[in-house]
Order: sequence, then C-alpha cells, then structure tokens
Amino acid sequence: MMPIIIKCHSCGFTFYSDQQLKSVDEVLRQWGGYRCPPVCLSPLSKMPITMHVKG
Repeated sequence: MMPIIIKCHSCGFTFYSDQQLKSVDEVLRQWGGYRCPPVCLSPLSKMPITMHVKG
C-alpha cells in the first residue's frame, strides 16, 4: 500500500503522511483549521491542487 501525504501547496509542510486513509477535513482539524499554522499561514483548500500517483 502506498502512503497518503497531505502537504501545504505553498511551503510544502507535510500535515499527514501515513498508509491509513483519513479525510482532508479530519487532518486539517487536527492542525486547527484551514491555514498552514506551522509555517506560512497560507489558506488551505479541501480540494487537491495537485495529485501524484506512483506505482
């Protein structure tokens, strides 16, 4: 199984990296909302801007 990775589109900060599937809402709630609080304060979206599938 491939890891699920959720990152900030502006600074690249990784909010989540694991093999267990979680919703984007659930991950962002753990970080306090819809901004990149640990690094750049950019607004975050629930919809992916880019998606990479490796196989």
